[in-house]
Amino acid sequence: MKKIIITVFATFSFLTSYSQSEAILSKYMKDSLDIIANRVEKKIIPSRYMEQTLISKTDTLKGWENIEVSLYQYKVHGTDILAKVYLADADSKKIASWIISTCVILTNKLSKTNTDRLIKDINTASGGQFPVKGMVYEDMDGTGQKVYYFKDGVTVFLKEKNPDDISVINDSNIERVGKYARIISTTREDYIRRFGDSNLAGMEWLKVVKEEYKKALQSERNNLIIAWANGKLE
Repeated sequence: MKKIIITVFATFSFLTSYSQSEAILSKYMKDSLDIIANRVEKKIIPSRYMEQTLISKTDTLKGWENIEVSLYQYKVHGTDILAKVYLADADSKKIASWIISTCVILTNKLSKTNTDRLIKDINTASGGQFPVKGMVYEDMDGTGQKVYYFKDGVTVFLKEKNPDDISVINDSNIERVGKYARIISTTREDYIRRFGDSNLAGMEWLKVVKEEYKKALQSERNNLIIAWANGKLE
């Protein structure tokens, strides 16, 4: 009987705490979503250099069924190169909701210091762009634009390369999977520290990133951002 009482009490305490956290989060969403979204609109959205010429939208891309992704063509800065990429970019309100929920979940508050940091780091890491599949050109070391192949929000290294053909980005042609996940450069280690032991080697990391981001697009929370921010906020 004593064991049952303790279990019931522990369950009640957890549910009460969870309910209180949800109430706090709901209040911040109501009071601050438009304010944070406005800051995201000014600080992040203008950095989306790959959102140039929209070719098409689809919700039937393999692995992303029922999620709308957009195929863009963009001119690479400082070159005559035209590249193509499928993007699943969240709008300013969605990113704002992820920022608010991350702060409240990890610190039980919403401070400008923390929201500023998340806005800055998302902008620096990706401009809020999530490449589902395609070529991402960046000048990472100041020596000129270089192509990076992306799949499910992570850089992948291919056996056979062709920057003019998106179809080369497929599971059978992937030799190695990179470290950082969009939109804030979450690592496997970040994810494991927050959510526990997982098999994230190789292609498993792509699967986790894809599923977490797909869930985030339908939610106020983004576990990839929460994992990255865990232990970094004030």
